[in-house]
Amino acid sequence: MKTGLAMLSMVAVLTMGAAASRADCPVPPSLNQCKTCHALEPGKPSRATGPNLNGVPGQAAMHAGDFKGYSPAMKAAQAKGVTWTDDNLFKYLGDPKAFLAEANGEPLKNAMMFQMKDEAKRKAAIEGLKTMAACQ
Repeated sequence: MKTGLAMLSMVAVLTMGAAASRADCPVPPSLNQCKTCHALEPGKPSRATGPNLNGVPGQAAMHAGDFKGYSPAMKAAQAKGVTWTDDNLFKYLGDPKAFLAEANGEPLKNAMMFQMKDEAKRKAAIEGLKTMAACQ
């Protein structure tokens, strides 16, 4: 009986700890626009409209293995070794089409349409992505 209660107590503590850690890591407001097309929380599957962005900073392009909608331009960028440094994220968020054209060395027919022109918002979004990555 004592073993069963101890096990039950341990499961309860672990479950509450996991719930608390998710509650301690809400999606930063700087990423509200991203939530329209992307999942941001650890462990959530990618959406049909975009990959889960959790853990993107420092990762290679096409980091989300469950997302099947990567464009040919993003696949080419991955093949060329593009990683999501702060500088690359900053450029990509400002103009994804221009970033991928430059990374691949050729003009593009399509890419993510959204552009975050405001530099302060881009910097805040990158910091938000880093905050979410630390919540894993």
